[in-house]
Amino acid sequence: MTLRLPVVPVLFGPTASGKSALALRLAKKLSKPLIINADSRQLYKGFPILNACPSAADYAAVPHALYEVLDPRTRFSAADYAKKVIEIIENSLKKGMIPVVVGGTGFYLRALMGGLSTIPASDPAIEALVAALPAAARFAALQVADPATAAKLHPTDTQRVVRALTVFRQTGQPLSAWQTGAEVPPLPWRWLKVGLNPPRAAVHAALRHRWEVTNPALGVVAEAQALVAAGYTGEEPGLKGLAIPLWLAHARGEVDLATVTQKALEADRQYAKRQYTWLRNSFGADLTLTAPAQPAAVSEILARMSCKGLP
Repeated sequence: MTLRLPVVPVLFGPTASGKSALALRLAKKLSKPLIINADSRQLYKGFPILNACPSAADYAAVPHALYEVLDPRTRFSAADYAKKVIEIIENSLKKGMIPVVVGGTGFYLRALMGGLSTIPASDPAIEALVAALPAAARFAALQVADPATAAKLHPTDTQRVVRALTVFRQTGQPLSAWQTGAEVPPLPWRWLKVGLNPPRAAVHAALRHRWEVTNPALGVVAEAQALVAAGYTGEEPGLKGLAIPLWLAHARGEVDLATVTQKALEADRQYAKRQYTWLRNSFGADLTLTAPAQPAAVSEILARMSCKGLP
C-alpha cells in the first residue's frame, strides 16, 4: 500500500496580488490550519504597516508563524529560513495541523523547496572590506565575478550584493555555483506550488491604493517616526530594501511626504516586476491563478491538494 503524503500549499505572487487574503480564506476552509510567512520583511517586528503584515484580526482568526518575530538588527539568511520552516512544518504536521506557506520572497522559497547549499558563513573581515566599497563599484565587481547572481539583484540591494561578492572573494567561487550544488532534503510531504498571476494593472492599482490611502490611514508616518525615535537608521538588516529607509528619512524631516510616497510606489512596482519574472521563469507553479480574489480560487487549491495527496 502506498503511503499518502500530506500536501503543503505554497502561495507565491507579486506584492499586492492578494496572497495574504487568499491564504486566510484557504486556511478558514481547513480543519487545523497554520499560515507560515515567506516574506523576508514580515519576519521583522516594529513596523507592520510598512511591511504590510497581517492585521490583528487576521492573527486572531487563524494561527500564524514567523510573522514579526525578529529584531530589525538581526540577520536571517535563506538557509536560516528554510531550516526554521521545515522544523515548523514537521511539528505542525505531527499535531494534525495543515500548514500553508505564503509570501513573495523568491530566494527564501528556493531554499525551502529546492534545497540548501553548503555556503560558508561570511568572513567578517572580508565582508567589511566589501561593504566599504562604493555601491556602484561593488555591483560592477559582482557583475564580473558572478554575472548570474548580479542579474537577479538590484544594484541598491546592499545586503545581498555584499553577501554575494563576499562569498566570491572568500571562496573563489561565485554564489551561483554554490547554489547550483544545493541538496534537496527528503521531506515527508509534497509541495503544491500556487502562483498568483493577476493582471499587472490590478497590482499597480492595489499598490497605489496601499501607499496613497491604506497606509496613511493606518498611520505609516507615525510608525516611521517611532522607528527613528527608537534609534533605527535604515541600515539595519530588517530595514534595508525597498523604500523603508526613505520613510525614515521623511520621519527625520529630510524628504517630503509626496516624494517618499511616490518613491515607495515606484520601489514596489519594480519589486513586483521582479516577482512576476520569478513566477514565470523559476517558481514552477502547479496551479496558476489569474483571479486570486475570486471564490473559485480557494476551491481550485483544495481540489489540487486532494489530488496531490493521492498515491
